[in-house]
Amino acid sequence: MQTKSFFGITLGLLITVWAGCLPAQERGTDPSRVLEAVSGSSGRQTVPFGVPLAPPIYFTNFLFLYFSNPATAALMPAYRVPLPQQVYNCLLDNPDGCPYDQMARFFRQQAADRNVRRDMNTVWHPSCRTTEPWQALAPPVYQHPDQINEPLGDEKAARLAHALGIKKDMILTDREYQCVMGVPPRDPAQEDLYVCFIDFTASKGNGVVVPFSSYGLNLNEQGNVLSLCAPHAPCLEANKVFLRLGEIAQECGFTNKLQRLLSETPVLQFISEGGQCQGNSGAACIAETTCVNGRGQASSGCAPAR
Repeated sequence: MQTKSFFGITLGLLITVWAGCLPAQERGTDPSRVLEAVSGSSGRQTVPFGVPLAPPIYFTNFLFLYFSNPATAALMPAYRVPLPQQVYNCLLDNPDGCPYDQMARFFRQQAADRNVRRDMNTVWHPSCRTTEPWQALAPPVYQHPDQINEPLGDEKAARLAHALGIKKDMILTDREYQCVMGVPPRDPAQEDLYVCFIDFTASKGNGVVVPFSSYGLNLNEQGNVLSLCAPHAPCLEANKVFLRLGEIAQECGFTNKLQRLLSETPVLQFISEGGQCQGNSGAACIAETTCVNGRGQASSGCAPAR
């Protein structure tokens, strides 16, 4: 009885904090924040990233992916890359996406830049941070163009999973994983998860047409680039599947493993923090970081790649 009671409490908390993330994406961008981002009126150098790269959200997604299938989690990005300024400006005005054929040259220009700042460092807004030691485990800013969309790989993913509390006997078996994901034709919930897993792991070597994992972006079927958590993005819809998480675990026979994921890792903390981050990111679901120098002080000499 004690185990069942604990599971009910933790799952209820998970549903509460995760469901709290859902409407956050649908709120409009605060005009004052947009004005500040475009004009730089805050007096500080801001560098924009897709919200899925913010530490608590990245860790939440990583934990559920690794729990489900370590090979899939190993395809998550090892580095984060600032959005080209033109892409950032376009997405602020068009949260549902900007035509990739118009944005492609800005990504190419950034990738072709061989003079990336080696000392570039950015600090997330307090609402998009997590606590130490977890914060230090988050993907660093890339230092070389070859690192753009570079996947974690099996070894780094295994080390990160261990650091976050995942144990081998907590991972779903192939049968349990297939029960969650299903096979074509999948039901709507399974299809949302399937597409979202692809979007989160759209790194080099994953067979996607245009990898965008290091940007926290997605290329949708209409050919538009948008944030993974922008309005109508598959991963935003996939959030709703978590409202059925207990039911799915019971149907597929891994209730005990789910209980352990919730109790033995910081995932509930990350979900709660991630909800705050998404809630402050506006409709475009983009986070602004502050550029800092080697002494941790705000700096104007660290411009985002263009």
